[in-house]
Amino acid sequence: MTPPLAFGRFVLDVEHGSLRSGEQEIPLRHTSWMVLRLLAENPDRLVSNDELLQSVWPGVIVTDDVLVQSIAELRKALGDEGARLIVSVAQRGYRFVPAAAPGERRKARGRHLLRWRWIYGILAPLLLAITAIVLLLWNHGTPAPPP
Repeated sequence: MTPPLAFGRFVLDVEHGSLRSGEQEIPLRHTSWMVLRLLAENPDRLVSNDELLQSVWPGVIVTDDVLVQSIAELRKALGDEGARLIVSVAQRGYRFVPAAAPGERRKARGRHLLRWRWIYGILAPLLLAITAIVLLLWNHGTPAPPP
């Protein structure tokens, strides 16, 4: 029994031949699913175009366009993060980068926004207080106009 491959919010179920996001199954053509499986089983490694073509379409003469179509389908299925998960390497092949998975990226972004929220939460009132003090001192420091 092969365990499922998980990356971010996605699970590639090798036993059932499906890609899931939470409870929702993401429809893929069989060949695109096979490309994703090969890439996901070799994380952070450059998988050459020839290796992908020979593994997914063995004994069939196909052009690189078939592979490009499968990668485009996978990126669309994986959403905005698809281009970060499946990285093209200058006509040599593709690299699957599971660290760029949506679930992990979302957490990092949340921490980043929280940090800026704290900074602005402290700086904004501080700047307002300094501005108010400067205006009060400036108004008190100017003599009243003669009658």
